[in-house]
Amino acid sequence: MLQDIRKGKINCVVVKDLSRLGRDYITAGYYLEMFFPRENVRFISINDQFDTTDGITNRDKPAYIQSRTRIPLINLFNERVSIETKMKVEAVLDMKAQHGEFIGPRAPFGYQKSKENPSQLVPDPVAAIIVRKIFEMAANGTGVTGIVRYLNERGLPTPIQYARAQGLAGNFDDGNGNWNSRSVKYILINRTYTGMLVQGKEKRAVEATHEALVDSGTFDAIQKAFQARAYNVVPQGQSADNILKGTVICGCCGGKMQRKRGTGHADWHFFTCITKNRLGADKCTGMYAREEDVFSAIYRQLKDYVYEHYITNSAYKQKIQEYTGQIADLTQRKSTAWINAMEHYEKYVQGEISKEEFCAVQDIANQTKEALIQATEGKAAYETQYAKFRKLLSASNKDIPLSEIVDYIDKVVVDSGGKIVVKWKYNEKC
Repeated sequence: MLQDIRKGKINCVVVKDLSRLGRDYITAGYYLEMFFPRENVRFISINDQFDTTDGITNRDKPAYIQSRTRIPLINLFNERVSIETKMKVEAVLDMKAQHGEFIGPRAPFGYQKSKENPSQLVPDPVAAIIVRKIFEMAANGTGVTGIVRYLNERGLPTPIQYARAQGLAGNFDDGNGNWNSRSVKYILINRTYTGMLVQGKEKRAVEATHEALVDSGTFDAIQKAFQARAYNVVPQGQSADNILKGTVICGCCGGKMQRKRGTGHADWHFFTCITKNRLGADKCTGMYAREEDVFSAIYRQLKDYVYEHYITNSAYKQKIQEYTGQIADLTQRKSTAWINAMEHYEKYVQGEISKEEFCAVQDIANQTKEALIQATEGKAAYETQYAKFRKLLSASNKDIPLSEIVDYIDKVVVDSGGKIVVKWKYNEKC
């Protein structure tokens, strides 16, 4: 819309109320006082009974005197309401999560929200049967592909199909109407089905919040089976996925190495240089490495990486406390800067100070706001970095499969003499 205004395509903007224009007090004032008048655009707020042709942009109109204080105060109030509402909603949801109340918009497949208490999950009489069957088949050794085939052959509804049948409306991806490996795997790794809820930004975990559809022992056994497959421990005659596809690099030519099955279709794999295979030995001497040796090198160097970037829980909590204190201080300073900017804004509107004087105060308010944004983003980045460290630590202990941290690997270079070097994407220290 702003681009169209600058191109002269729009000469009037109409909103329901001023909060629809924006909830940032200073920015809203900028558009009303400077941007719209400069672009010869009329602005109308219906509920606020405000029209710039009769309001604060025209000092010759009687409505100017009333609007010059009323409109800025409305904008300031809108901003504070938005911030406080967001904080209150987040606090209430976090409290509910801590008490084991379900805060999601839609119950997971297999459950429904209790009619007496929407924060309580209860088994769905139809979907729960399907979920229990999925876990039963997985516990008896049936692979994900076999489970998918079973569900599709019997025409059992997918989670989205069942939700649609129960009245779900909205813009959701319905897929092709068939079960797939992803949907089955999502159910099999979802701990909600053990009666536990893990919710919110803080990942609040509360046990025994609702009736389980699978016992914890069976669930854990299924997770270990998934991990075994991820570590390339596969049944005879089957091949594990190439989780390092495009990542293993020849140390001679820098080309990608191809994964192949061992001689005689043996149940092991190796990596060999594609350049040598396609262009001949004169283009590259070619490198070779067994897949198990590559995995061993990754785990060995992963432990070194984790040791180098180690961060204790106490150090993490201390850093978060520092960020929290900094954010609280900047929030107070920002509030003071807003009040100061409002006072100068009113003086500017009344002609008591110059535009340059108001802009100077406005710059201070904007700088304080930017500092608060940077501190908030810094805290979020640190939390992400710590989560990454915990994930790498879990992988180094083989608590989670290697496939879950492949995205952190930039490349694995296979050099002469069997030397294997792992290059990580994220080398910043926690």
